[in-house]
Amino acid sequence: MQLSFRFRGSRRFMSAFLLGASLMVAGCAGSEEETAAGSPFSQALFKNYTDLSTQAASAPAPQAQEQGFFSDLVGIFSSPDNPADAVAKAFQAKADEAAKGNEPAPEPAPADAIAQGLRARLVAAVARGKNQFPDQAARAQADYDCWVLDSGAANLAAQAQDCRGALNSSLPALENASRPAPPPPVAVIAPPAPAAPSDYTVYFDFDSWTLTAEDLAVITNAINTARAGGQSHIAVVGHTDTSGTVAYNQRLSVRRANVVVEAMVDLGARREAIQASGVGKTDLAVPTPDGVKEAKNRRSVITLVP
Repeated sequence: MQLSFRFRGSRRFMSAFLLGASLMVAGCAGSEEETAAGSPFSQALFKNYTDLSTQAASAPAPQAQEQGFFSDLVGIFSSPDNPADAVAKAFQAKADEAAKGNEPAPEPAPADAIAQGLRARLVAAVARGKNQFPDQAARAQADYDCWVLDSGAANLAAQAQDCRGALNSSLPALENASRPAPPPPVAVIAPPAPAAPSDYTVYFDFDSWTLTAEDLAVITNAINTARAGGQSHIAVVGHTDTSGTVAYNQRLSVRRANVVVEAMVDLGARREAIQASGVGKTDLAVPTPDGVKEAKNRRSVITLVP
């Protein structure tokens, strides 16, 4: 019985030795400089997935439930599966795919809204930023895949949480970097203030040169505008309609001009700065045949001269 134990133990040792030797040979074969083809993004994925595969492969196997001498014997004569090995292989497969120049997609999200929302954000951000920010895009995708894949192995739970925390930083950083810059603010040019009118018109009743309160408001506005604008000369021209004789309308137009001048002087204007004249029934605002009573033609026009 003792010989049997030793023989079986020797076989176990020999198998482990041969496995270790084969890994060393494979490691030596891969120790030569290995470069990934493809875009900077796929090359960055290759590096990140290779690192994650190495980390998962180095994770210790879960502790056996039984303790003591007999549990040690069970450990010698059995080879329980290490869940981290499957994770390491998954990362290595992604690294191999990226090494060919391909861009492996992120892992499918678990069936919960938070994970699916994170994956949707990741896919959109990677699509926008992988060409301009390949390292940041690869880092965010590797953090996401690390969180999803490591969560499937009990002995990688701590690493899964670390990757989830890293994703909380790497994904927003990628989103902010790849977000289009806002357009420059458009300068709002205020429209120019409307120019103050240079002409002001007061109207008269038929055969009258009497000013109304409305006419005095127009004259006051004209004087205030002249003061604000610095106009030093004012022209006042009286007009009539075509009803009546030429001589009568000429005299009436002069009276209409003069009454405006007197009102302007009373309101503070200098008489010598005002020039008054009348044009009778010529220069009509509304052209009419002779003898027509037209209210818009019975007027005096005040012009502010620069």
